[in-house]
Amino acid sequence: MKFILLLVIFTLQIQVSVAQDSKVPKENWCIQKVTDQSGNDAFITANLGYKDYAYKADFPWCLAVNITTIHKYPNGHPTHEEAPVLNETEDIITQALQRVGAVQYVGRVTVKGYRELYYFVADPEKANDALTKLTKKRQPRAWEYQMKEDKGWDRVALFFGPNAKCL
Repeated sequence: MKFILLLVIFTLQIQVSVAQDSKVPKENWCIQKVTDQSGNDAFITANLGYKDYAYKADFPWCLAVNITTIHKYPNGHPTHEEAPVLNETEDIITQALQRVGAVQYVGRVTVKGYRELYYFVADPEKANDALTKLTKKRQPRAWEYQMKEDKGWDRVALFFGPNAKCL
């Protein structure tokens, strides 16, 4: 009985340690409808847990991944058949980044013709290496990425602005 109790305590300590090390806030997902520069509808799906994120300085590199939408409605948004393919592509990218180290997935924007994913990373070389390897494999949808230093997380400020209203 003591062994089982010690095993449970040890397991809980590891889980708490991992949670603290990852610096991932509690999930609080929100979908917002906005209008892009061309007057088209855009949908932001953001984790509001990052609104007042205390560890931005630890993840100063913004990684934006653009996934091309193939099957779309006349407004350019993905069809019901396309959405799972975009989600699968997103999962593949997210898992590859998580395997190589600290990454914060803040959210995504779905606009006319593509979906853009936003991550913040601590080590841009590791993230770049992981994505470069991934691009050599067949993917469900074509995608490209860019990474820029963004210490203030300005690229995603709209996600958390005072006018952000969840649907």
